[in-house]
Amino acid sequence: MKHDRGKTPVVTAGRLIAWSGGVSAMALAMKDKRVTGLCNDSRTIRKGEVFIAIETEKDDGHRHVANALSRGALAALVSKKKAAMFSDSQKKRLIFTADPLAATRRIAKRYRKELRIPFIGITGSSGKTTARKFIAAALRQALVVGETNGNWNNAIGTAMSLMRFTGEENVGVLEMGANHAGEIHDLSTLIRPEIGVITNIGYAHVGLFGSLENTARAKCEIADGMDLKKGFLLVNGDDKLLLKHAAGLHRTIVRFGFSGPCDIRASKERTTQDGTTFEVDSAPYELSMPGRHFIYSALMAIGLGRHFGVEEKDIARALKAQRPVFLRGTVERKSGARFIVDCYNANPSSMKSALRLLQDAAGKDDAVAIVGDMLELGKYSGRLHAALGRDLAKSKVKRVLAVGDFAGTVAAGAIKAGMKAKDVVVAPNNVEALAIARKLVHPGDTVLLKGSRGVRLETVFENW
Repeated sequence: MKHDRGKTPVVTAGRLIAWSGGVSAMALAMKDKRVTGLCNDSRTIRKGEVFIAIETEKDDGHRHVANALSRGALAALVSKKKAAMFSDSQKKRLIFTADPLAATRRIAKRYRKELRIPFIGITGSSGKTTARKFIAAALRQALVVGETNGNWNNAIGTAMSLMRFTGEENVGVLEMGANHAGEIHDLSTLIRPEIGVITNIGYAHVGLFGSLENTARAKCEIADGMDLKKGFLLVNGDDKLLLKHAAGLHRTIVRFGFSGPCDIRASKERTTQDGTTFEVDSAPYELSMPGRHFIYSALMAIGLGRHFGVEEKDIARALKAQRPVFLRGTVERKSGARFIVDCYNANPSSMKSALRLLQDAAGKDDAVAIVGDMLELGKYSGRLHAALGRDLAKSKVKRVLAVGDFAGTVAAGAIKAGMKAKDVVVAPNNVEALAIARKLVHPGDTVLLKGSRGVRLETVFENW
């Protein structure tokens, strides 16, 4: 494939005003100044960026405009309704719009047209960030790659990530997160991906989507912004629900996974305490981390690396160099115990993967699971937390500490499935969990810390 870079687009404050549909009393000299990006956090804004004042239930960004300007922001995108908050001198650096968030989307959509490069959009119930990191690492062996900044994968974050592209890239790799129907549609029509990646369909945010079927339909919205005549969808070939919905999208489908029909198929996988090996089309690959679920991200990277012409040996080297993303399966040693810190988020699918990782990482050592609530499951919460308890028992962990509002449900499920009551304890929150964990965990144990972000189980490790 040919990988031409795009031309570097010049975005001035004047162009930004026009793209936003807003109005400004900005001086002509100021309108000629170059905009280096967009940011909605006055604490991290960089010189030359435009501050976006977003009003939420928790805060109003308009209160932070003065701080953003003093820290180097070129200008600020604000609501017309808030005009009375600002002095005449401040107004000379403001762009007034009816809705700053909608204006940001218009700006990013227009800027996307300036970036004449292919984009890869990644969505799914879990594994998006790991997939993005693996894919970007493989492509970076031969290409200049732009990607999602940090965890900016929602409407505002994706727009800001796009605006950080310089135009010197060969390809863009962007995550697309959502917890309601229609959000992936909006992101896809913004990004216009040439390749859409769907990692899996699971119970993440199912309480907000309403059902697994609705979740699958929402993730498949990634096809809405794709060109019918080119590109393809890269989907998990082991996920039957995903395959059912993807079949009706009228797009070229490429499948990755372990099952026979997969186009990019892993075989001969082997996991030890220190890493994972497998083959694809007889070519050997190695990951410097235990966990069968990481192979899925590697398969996506291998498929896309091959598609963009990256040499096999370079893909293999990039994958071997990868490490788990912070709070997403990092393995750390502390005070004689080995901790798997996987506390960024949790849902039933990712819990199952984490338990398999715990078994792989523990080897012959005792495995201890400290698990927190899985949030945003709605009416499914009770049933799925009880199922987690059963999964814990089946995984043969030695001891369990369940933390949060559903801790009792998890514990009951584990005991009913065969665990001894003395080996299953509960805590109402992460603070009390630390004291209990100090008694539960012994030197030489391998310990899983896994829960939704709101439970903050990482503090158990931090204060160990």
